[in-house]
Amino acid sequence: MNEWRVRHEGSHSAAASNPAEIARGLRDGVWLPTDEVYGPHDKAWIALESHPQFEEIAFELEPEIEKPDDTHLDMNPLIDVCLVLLIFFILTVTYDSLRRAIEVPPEKSDEKGKAVQVKPEEIRDRTFKVAAYMDGDSPVVLIEGTKVLPGEIAKEMKSVIERTGRKEMYLDVNGEVPWGIFTQIIDAAKGNGVQEILRRSGK
Repeated sequence: MNEWRVRHEGSHSAAASNPAEIARGLRDGVWLPTDEVYGPHDKAWIALESHPQFEEIAFELEPEIEKPDDTHLDMNPLIDVCLVLLIFFILTVTYDSLRRAIEVPPEKSDEKGKAVQVKPEEIRDRTFKVAAYMDGDSPVVLIEGTKVLPGEIAKEMKSVIERTGRKEMYLDVNGEVPWGIFTQIIDAAKGNGVQEILRRSGK
């Protein structure tokens, strides 16, 4: 008996066929590699993918498994690190600005620790004056009476120091002046080598 039988995996009903029809059905998707076949010389049902006569065809029909791309770079960890560094730098800059401002003495003190009022006429010969106040919503900065834009504070201060030779600064800042303007003045003074910063007593 040369009859071939084929059935779906797990099914109890089988269909009579021949090797050519089974191979064609396998290619057309009628039969799956895991479906079973029983040939004239077989002693048991065998999966098509394991049968010597059909295993090559079943192998050709197996989908190719994509290999992972070793050249792909996962950017997520790098982005996480960059965000952490960004937060760290922001906190560092904020703290550094606060520290610079705290380091500036608000006023001169005597040996007993009591506040000593500083009068401009007493220190006029060794200091240059920097004043800052609010004109409406706009801050105004004056260096030796000359109105200066915030971005020109360091440049104008350097010019005054070179022209007068004075290395001490008398600072008169209104309490309503933004913190950023105050720190710009202090940074400009330190950048120009100001030896001492005196501040007006009171508000």
